[in-house]
Amino acid sequence: MVLVELSQICINYPMFSYSIKEIVDDFLRPKLDRQVREYVKEKLGIDKVFKIYDFDRIDFSKNDYLEPDVPKNELFLKTAKDLLKKSKQKSGDIGMLITVNDNNQFLDPAPTVELVSKLGLNEDVRTQNMQGLACSSFSEALLNSAGYFQLNGKSNSMVLIGSMYTDWFLDRLKQIKLVSKKNRADLNNLVYFLIFSDVVGGTILSKNDKNRIASIDSNEIFSCKDSRKNGYKKASLKLSPSKKNRIIFDMNLDSKVLKKTVGNLCQKNIRQVEKKTLDEYRKIKVWGLHTAGARFLDYITSKCNISKEKVALSYSLMKETGNTGAVSSLQFIHESIKRKLLLKNEKGCFIDYGWEGSNILLFKNRK
Repeated sequence: MVLVELSQICINYPMFSYSIKEIVDDFLRPKLDRQVREYVKEKLGIDKVFKIYDFDRIDFSKNDYLEPDVPKNELFLKTAKDLLKKSKQKSGDIGMLITVNDNNQFLDPAPTVELVSKLGLNEDVRTQNMQGLACSSFSEALLNSAGYFQLNGKSNSMVLIGSMYTDWFLDRLKQIKLVSKKNRADLNNLVYFLIFSDVVGGTILSKNDKNRIASIDSNEIFSCKDSRKNGYKKASLKLSPSKKNRIIFDMNLDSKVLKKTVGNLCQKNIRQVEKKTLDEYRKIKVWGLHTAGARFLDYITSKCNISKEKVALSYSLMKETGNTGAVSSLQFIHESIKRKLLLKNEKGCFIDYGWEGSNILLFKNRK
């Protein structure tokens, strides 16, 4: 067993925020038929999202590629500085830096490259960049940090997660002339463009912090992957160069198959948690789910026989801030403690799910 303690959690959103109604009735109105506009306003379960683009400056009728108005690395740097300040730690206290870089700039140097010098970290700091791990990233980062601590790592670990999907789906959406419910691929691109917020979240992990806000036992992180022979066929991504050598993003997603698959995996994973840690399982006071849209939350709660009252915070966060992707686990831990849904030493549970599988982690409030 390795106990990993969370010294502080920080979540940073870009400056541009929009209501779903505002986006579909104003900015995207010429591209959407009435059925689609009414559908997304009624069914997504989201009121507001945060974006790295200033929509007032975008001509959605043109298919030109646009650079973000808010550089992603600036949000990484701000979050890292906020973490150090709020946890009253120095850059020299960080012995491991993990970044999760969920965006399509995979050809760029990892964010760790510039963060090491900009933060003034020690020259022997360990660095990892997890590109493309999607919703499982925080669980993986926790386990990697636990391994670092177990190998006598005496300093702390900083984990920064950037969930930045807008430029993928904005670019694709700008190529589409009209979105109707008849074309599922175009509709899926619209929905993913609408539901995701751009956000960076982070935490500092330690072995021994008396001011910790939460703790996670490495033995209470569970994973269940989609290992079926044809499991990969539920969704596919294609990144290919255009004539101008710009990377074009395209997605082919069977949302029904994906939903069914992750529901089955979550169900299996919960049984695994119950079997291996029955006493701890019974102590769970609040449940959190990855904020992937109302249809997914409804399906997972029903499939796993979880009361909607126990996941009320996830529905609330999804409505307030949209789908925060890989950051949603940190967001839930932070908010469940901040809103005093857990008393000191009470346990909560968060379930991640997505293309790659299902991950569950149990956490304890230490405040």
